[in-house]
Amino acid sequence: MKNYYLIILFIIFGCSNGQENGEYENAVILESIILPKVINETSGLEILNEVFITHNDSGDKSNLYFFNLNGEIIDTIRLEENSFWEVYNNDWEDITADENYIFIADTGNNFGNRKNLNIIKVKKSDFSINGKINFSYKNQDTFLPRPKHKYDAETLFIIEDKIAILSKDRSNLNTDLYLIDKEGAFEQILESKITFNVNSLITGGDYNIGLGLLALVGYNSIGSQFLILFENFNLKELSEKKFKKYIIPLRPAQIEAIKIIDSKTFWITTEDEGLGSPYMYKIGVE
Repeated sequence: MKNYYLIILFIIFGCSNGQENGEYENAVILESIILPKVINETSGLEILNEVFITHNDSGDKSNLYFFNLNGEIIDTIRLEENSFWEVYNNDWEDITADENYIFIADTGNNFGNRKNLNIIKVKKSDFSINGKINFSYKNQDTFLPRPKHKYDAETLFIIEDKIAILSKDRSNLNTDLYLIDKEGAFEQILESKITFNVNSLITGGDYNIGLGLLALVGYNSIGSQFLILFENFNLKELSEKKFKKYIIPLRPAQIEAIKIIDSKTFWITTEDEGLGSPYMYKIGVE
């Protein structure tokens, strides 16, 4: 997202959260990697065969970009439309994968007026389009453009046999968890399973089943960046999930994606927000 969304948020929420940063520990920047300007709006991050995959959000072609640990683009794949599926980067916000497929979240909805939200399903074997999962929100009763609403989503991850998305809620800085059937009907109506009071706008997430760890990134109304960790996270015990929140010492920046390395270290990517280039950082926590 662009800087003007931060300005809008500042106007909407004012300075009410300005003192909260003192409540949290700091994450540590362990490594920084400059990324090419062709991915200035990098908005998702996945790893396949030890190679990073990313994409831009709205405005780019339907491209997946592959880069190495030096930040060098080593391949670009254009997702081709076919007679069954039209593919267009309306607002791609995240990417995740299971054993056989890559899933791309065309879920960005800044002003709450989109009626074509979908998740693109891509075969890992040849990067061909296998389908699209169209969805809408059960409780959305208006599609008039507005800055304050709860029907934007920038976070996608696989948990058990479901696709999960988390909302970017500009109305109150909470996040809602929605679940989507990977193999079910390709038109789904989503209802929130639980709301987490994270006091942040969530812009990316990753889940590691072996660690039982959900890692989120987001920011508040004054642009502070956060890492939010849910330990022992699973779908059977959602009601009392606590989390730990860390400040990520990056400004100006907007963190858009995260990949878990282990329980204490993470890759994150940022858009070019006045820094001259997008970046990937390795961060750590105690």
